[in-house]
Amino acid sequence: MQNRRIGLVMALLLAAALLVSACDAGRNLVPTAPTASMQANRTITVVGQGKAGGAPDVAHINIGVESTGQSAQEAMEANRQQMATLLAKIKSMGVSDQDLQTSNFSIYTERTESTPPKAGAAEPSDQAIIYRVNNMVSVTVRDLASLGDVLDQAVSAGANNIYGVSFEVSDTTKLEAEAREKAIADARARAESLARLTGVSLAGVQQVSEAVSGTGPLYGKVAAEGLGVGTPIEAGELQVTMSVEVTYAIK
Repeated sequence: MQNRRIGLVMALLLAAALLVSACDAGRNLVPTAPTASMQANRTITVVGQGKAGGAPDVAHINIGVESTGQSAQEAMEANRQQMATLLAKIKSMGVSDQDLQTSNFSIYTERTESTPPKAGAAEPSDQAIIYRVNNMVSVTVRDLASLGDVLDQAVSAGANNIYGVSFEVSDTTKLEAEAREKAIADARARAESLARLTGVSLAGVQQVSEAVSGTGPLYGKVAAEGLGVGTPIEAGELQVTMSVEVTYAIK
């Protein structure tokens, strides 16, 4: 009799536990309103871009001498003398030692015909070997007013290779700040446009990061003035581009 009572009590307890579990499951199926955490995850992410331009104040040029000779020693000696004269002239134009750096030095041979081939001749013409020495130096000119004269004086001192004239702004801090400010304004305008089109409103910035920055030439906008009376040089204007990625909360 006692065992039957114990069994009945256990059955009642089990039934009660199953009933409570079913009620909990039913409550979980009832839709609930979005929580503050869920609402905070509603965002709009945009990329804004800004640009700022400024006149360059530094120029970089590759200047050098190529010499020839019947032997490597002869070509080397000729090049050494010509290069010494060239460097002395460049330094006399106000370029410091810190702004001079060798960018290339090479020696190579070239085979040439010493006598022209005769018509119908079976034998090949005699060939001669010429040695060529090329010595290039990268020159940084910080006074753009003297750039044209530096080029003229370099040629008069024996330079027969000049290439790679480029310009830069030595300190881009102000240009970057201006471009960054424009990028943020552009991002805000894009986000407001998206919010208006989708029927929501912005609630504040959640995250911002700088995506890309770069500097490039803006050709033909500003011609450099006062670059001396030597070779005419157009410095143009350099443009700094900044991009920012901004995430806005929406409501």
